[in-house]
Amino acid sequence: MLTFVIALDYTICYYISAMTWEDIIALLDQGEGQSVEFEKSIPSDDDIARELVAFANADGGKLIYGLDDKNKHLVGVQVTADLKEKISKIGKESCSPEIHPSVEIVEKAGKQIAVISVPEGDDKPFRYDEICYVRDGNVSRPAEENEVKALTNPWSGKGLNKRQIRAMQLMAEHGSITNREFREAFNVSHKTAHIELTMLVDKNLVLTEGAGRSTRYILPAPPAE
Repeated sequence: MLTFVIALDYTICYYISAMTWEDIIALLDQGEGQSVEFEKSIPSDDDIARELVAFANADGGKLIYGLDDKNKHLVGVQVTADLKEKISKIGKESCSPEIHPSVEIVEKAGKQIAVISVPEGDDKPFRYDEICYVRDGNVSRPAEENEVKALTNPWSGKGLNKRQIRAMQLMAEHGSITNREFREAFNVSHKTAHIELTMLVDKNLVLTEGAGRSTRYILPAPPAE
């Protein structure tokens, strides 16, 4: 099972071998693609920033340093004591909005592999050096204008989590959402649904109709032109 931990202050986490060699082999067999990138060595800071942005603009993914995926060869990388701070600094200072990846080290045959897990971003589009990058198969490239527009979320930057953003999209698509529909869509408790929907109301992003179990959450009408 592939696992990683994000600290409560949302800083980067760095620990040894939560990911196994078997996990690495499974990803190697899968090959490079939309959610996996292999490098024989640790790339430049610029390249790392571009990859972080591209993965955050997609569904997240993993950057794996120290493997030659073309020849299925374990190369290994020199993991320095400041690798954690290096990756964290790139995510925080070079990417906009900030990206918070996690770092894992897997050891095999006396060699080390660095695995950078990049979460899907909530506040898309992400940019590096004012350029939005996207993942296109196994390539990270600058986004076209229409792709940037498609990534742009009208509710980004509002402090919402993924469920809340998706709930806003569902309201836009279907007109409204109830606590029950929220619970069924995201498999959460009644209390969680109530808290997260109420937060949308408190932020003046949605309105309510009805009362009690009949309460429906709706988007405000657009201002008249």
